Formats: sequence, structure tokens, C-alpha cells
Amino acid sequence: MAAAFEELEKRVSILEQIVVGMRREQPPAEAPPIWQVEGRQPTRSEVIAWLKAHGVSIAEPTPEMRARAKRWRDLPEEEKKALRAKLDSLELDPPLSEIILQNRR
Repeated sequence: MAAAFEELEKRVSILEQIVVGMRREQPPAEAPPIWQVEGRQPTRSEVIAWLKAHGVSIAEPTPEMRARAKRWRDLPEEEKKALRAKLDSLELDPPLSEIILQNRR
């Protein structure tokens, strides 16, 4: 009888350790971002801060990137529309989705 009781105590101890380990593995509940609480669109800086807080590495734009962005913003709206239409009509062979899948392998 004592051996059976000791066996049960050992099993309960193992189960307790498993349960404690499972509790540790669960991430704590996270509060929603402020823009969700307020029901609005996030600002660029809020999104960047949220991504950084979740381990995403965000680099600052290089001077070249900033110059390209400025050139784009300075284009007349008609030229932007024409360029967007041209980009939208591109047909890649293989398709972009296939290129992405190949690069993930």
C-alpha cells in the first residue's frame, strides 16, 4: 500500500511540474495598441514603435532612399498615375508569388 501511495505522489509531482511549465510557456496577455483602443488609424511613428517592441528590426531610410522618395513626391500627379498603371500591367514570368516562394526555400 505504501509503495502505491509513493507511486501516486511521484505521478502527482510530475503532473504539477508539467502544469507549472505549461503556465510559463504561455505569453502574458498583451494590451491592445492605443490606436485600437481609441478606434483610429495609427501614425507612422506608432507603427514603427509597435514593430520594434515586437522584435522587428526597423532601419532608418538612407539618404538615397529619402532622395528617391522626394523625387516621387515631386512628380506631377498625371505622371504618377501613368507610372502606377505601367507597374500594375507588368506580367512577370515566373509570377512574383513564385519568385517569393523560391527565395524562401
